[in-house]
Amino acid sequence: MPTGNKTTNLQLNSWLSTDKPKREDFVNDNTIIDTILGNHINNSGIHVTEELIDSLSNKFVLGSIVGNGQASKVTTLAFTPKFFIVYLINQPPIKYDSTNGYYLYNFAIGSSTYGSTKGMTINGANVTLSQSTETPSDGVFLNLNVNYGQYIYFAMKP
Repeated sequence: MPTGNKTTNLQLNSWLSTDKPKREDFVNDNTIIDTILGNHINNSGIHVTEELIDSLSNKFVLGSIVGNGQASKVTTLAFTPKFFIVYLINQPPIKYDSTNGYYLYNFAIGSSTYGSTKGMTINGANVTLSQSTETPSDGVFLNLNVNYGQYIYFAMKP
């Protein structure tokens, strides 16, 4: 027969040496355990799935671009980047050129949702980088596609 002593969490039988358990008591305890564990195991909202692990482990992409000196260059990714940053290797992000009186922009940062800094646009999977071809009137020389320039980019997947 079931005992008056029960476990704290699942309320399973906790027999005393004087109790006389029956098969029915074990079946009831097993049903409780199976129901609770089954509900837990099948609750995908509290477990990390293989799909989630894959999406987290492949969330970022590092790559490189070689400039061609044209006014703009489009790089097409396999996804629409949630976030994108690009910079010219071995150069500061922004540098003032006192000889010509303008700022040289060697990097850009942007989001497909919120827009980008000057010199970069994101349209779906296409990231367009701009290169100034003449002295700027606004004091900013875009240097994001210099001929043979080596650029590194960091992209975040959605």
